[in-house]
Amino acid sequence: MRPFPDADSGRWLVSTNGGAEPVWAHSGRELFYRNRTNELVVVQVIGDPTFAAGQQDVLFSMADYLAGNGYPMYSVSPDDRRFVMFRTGTEGVGGAETYLVTNWFTELRERMGGN
Repeated sequence: MRPFPDADSGRWLVSTNGGAEPVWAHSGRELFYRNRTNELVVVQVIGDPTFAAGQQDVLFSMADYLAGNGYPMYSVSPDDRRFVMFRTGTEGVGGAETYLVTNWFTELRERMGGN
């Protein structure tokens, strides 16, 4: 971990066994990352007055979820209680499709006879 914007002013070890795909909780009090054994880990962090990393807890296995190439392939919900991620293919499941719906309130209003 390094401070921003003065990255040269300090450096702290967060993961004791490697880590990738770090994502901050919206609260700023937790850091999530994928460890070397492909598990999602959460670390409690304190940033004021100085940085300190607390206890690390494994949340669940990430073996069935797409890994990023240096970039997180998951996101944390605004309430920091859920995650959005891509599941890798499983037996019996056909090709995956992803739909992105934009302006759906406008379409809903039109279908409901609104303006």
